[in-house]
Amino acid sequence: MKFVKRRSSRRGNSLLLEHRVAVKAMVATLTAIALIAVAPLIARPLSSALFKVDPELHSILMAGGEAEAYIAHSSAFNPNVKSLKQWRFGDITITKAILSKSDLERLAVSPQVISIVAIKEARHAPLYSLDPSEYPFRDIDIDNEFHEACGPWYGRNVTIAIIDTGIDYTHPDFYDEHNRSVIVVMASMLYKSVETGQYIIWIPYVNGTMEDLLALDMQLWERYGEPAFLDIHGHGTHCAGIAVGRGWASKGKYRGIAPEARLVVVKAFDKTGTATTDTCLDALKWIYDNAERYGIKVLSLSWGASYTSNGRDPLSLACNQIAEKGVFVFAAAGNAGNIPTTVVAPAVAEDVVAVGAWDAYKDKIAPFSSMGPTIDLRMKPDLMASGVMVVSCKSQFVDFPDEYEVNEHYVALSGTSMATPTAAAIAADFIEYYRYWNGRDPTFADFTEWLLHNSRRIGPFKDFMTGIGIPMAPHS
Repeated sequence: MKFVKRRSSRRGNSLLLEHRVAVKAMVATLTAIALIAVAPLIARPLSSALFKVDPELHSILMAGGEAEAYIAHSSAFNPNVKSLKQWRFGDITITKAILSKSDLERLAVSPQVISIVAIKEARHAPLYSLDPSEYPFRDIDIDNEFHEACGPWYGRNVTIAIIDTGIDYTHPDFYDEHNRSVIVVMASMLYKSVETGQYIIWIPYVNGTMEDLLALDMQLWERYGEPAFLDIHGHGTHCAGIAVGRGWASKGKYRGIAPEARLVVVKAFDKTGTATTDTCLDALKWIYDNAERYGIKVLSLSWGASYTSNGRDPLSLACNQIAEKGVFVFAAAGNAGNIPTTVVAPAVAEDVVAVGAWDAYKDKIAPFSSMGPTIDLRMKPDLMASGVMVVSCKSQFVDFPDEYEVNEHYVALSGTSMATPTAAAIAADFIEYYRYWNGRDPTFADFTEWLLHNSRRIGPFKDFMTGIGIPMAPHS
């Protein structure tokens, strides 16, 4: 089979008091920021710029010339532009095109057009700025302990999909008690089959053994500088371990939150930890098209694109459409710091659970965790989860700073990237729990209702700092 590489274009009252004071300060700051940000936009020729047109793109095109952009529109609508590529998600189509000033002015006033956005890059950023000597991460499995993930629900028969940098499928924690991989299927957005033109997939024990897969990946790595499925960045492996790691290499100490769930892996990010919007849309489209086929119930996205969005950008809209299929979608809020309106796309999407990071060791918001609200004043993030010095699986093909490594199999990383699979895996545990007691799959409304009664509330209401609070794994 021939392949071609894709071109990359509890503290109690004191904590609550601190929280309330912080909220008042943040509200004042947010008001000032909003006034400063909105005032220039009002004067723009396109009155819809704030909510429909990306300000960056608007500035470029108003200066003359042309630019590539993404138009999200009704699938029944023909934007009549120089189309480069299209993705269809049900009744919404995303068209990548070359636009001129006149194109922008025409499309911006069309009721069939949802948004027009400039070319962006998606990335994730594990943080090394925290002092590891302040955290006893080698002594405890903080995310399991903090979220009380002690069973009896372990995500059995629930499939979690992760779009990331791939996975080190040779890691012992991704095999079951029969020494068979817990991975259902892997898809690569970095390579296409020469024969079919489709992105390649690997189904363990159908396409071949895991040894066969490793041999293929090593060949591709040597020839093109990037394996198709193997994680040579480390981020995807760590996130997968947080969600479904069996903990074999640590004798059960560092296991995932849903250690009996199944896994779907989509590699869309390369060894640098970055991906284009095209690649992210390809990956989301693959999930959209294959959710039923592989029984995907939870999607975990530990990455985002940093730009101002009201949740109607292409990535957010694609995730909303996946959620409409009954998939619970979780996305990292971002690592821009405790600054208002910094939640990234697609976490800003209406039907996506935006996850912020909580320092479970010090019992406070992580200093890097992004805050809302969105520019259309919706409360984001939605949840907080353990995201500081979380120990999980280490890819054997990556060297991390020694001070963060536990041993050859585990490493501690921080970020909303780590909080996201924690929350996603709690959802997988909940799905197993709900199926047992109710005899059917839960809806997202069932999940949100459950969260209201099974989360540790930080404030009296959902806010733009901590959402509704911190979810706990189901017990009864």
